[in-house]
Amino acid sequence: MGLLRVSVDHLVRVPATSARVHARVRGSSLVATGVAGRKAAEVRDLVAALAARGISEDAVDVAGVRLTTTDGRLLHSQSVEIELVVAADPDMLPDVLGVLADRPGVAVESLEWVYDEFEASITAAAEAMRKARRKADAIAAAAGLEVTGIANASDSWSMPQPQVEMADSSMLYSARASSAPLDLGVEINTSTVLSTHLSVDFELSP
Repeated sequence: MGLLRVSVDHLVRVPATSARVHARVRGSSLVATGVAGRKAAEVRDLVAALAARGISEDAVDVAGVRLTTTDGRLLHSQSVEIELVVAADPDMLPDVLGVLADRPGVAVESLEWVYDEFEASITAAAEAMRKARRKADAIAAAAGLEVTGIANASDSWSMPQPQVEMADSSMLYSARASSAPLDLGVEINTSTVLSTHLSVDFELSP
C-alpha cells in the first residue's frame, strides 16, 4: 500500500446576496447624546424617503457621528456629519442610489457587495474533490494501481471582496433633480470568484 498526493485548484463564480451602500450625511442638527444619529432631521427624512422605495428602517445603520462646533460648546452652532450604511438586495440598488443621490448634503462614498462565501466554499470543495479523485484514478491506473481510500485531505479558499468607490472629494455633497432609480450608465458587477485549493493523500493498492 502507498500514498498518492494530489492537489487541485478550483474556481467558482459567486453571486452577491446583498449590497451595502456607504454614505455620509451632512447637516446642522441639535445632537446631544448617543441616539442622535437616528434622530437627526436629515437622517429621518432620508429613512422616510428610502421607506417609500421599499427599504425598511432596519436596513439603515448609523456607523458613526462626527460633530464640529464654531464656538466650542456642544449644543450651539454645530454641524453634524453622519456615516450611514444602507443594506439592500441587488435588485433594489438603483432605487437606493437614486434616493441617496437626490438628497442635498448626502455623499454616496462606496458600494460593498455581500456574499455567502461559506456556502460557496462547500460546493467548490466538493467539486475540487471530484476532480482530485478523477486525477488520482488516472495516475493510479497508469501505474497499475488502484485508489482504495483517502488517508488525509485539506482545503483552503480565498475570495476578493470587491468594493466600488462612488465619489471623490470634488463631488462628495451633491443633489440630483429627481429620486428616480439611478442609472450609472454601466452594469455593476455583482459577482466575484472564489478560489479553492484542495490537497488529498489517496491510499493505493495493487
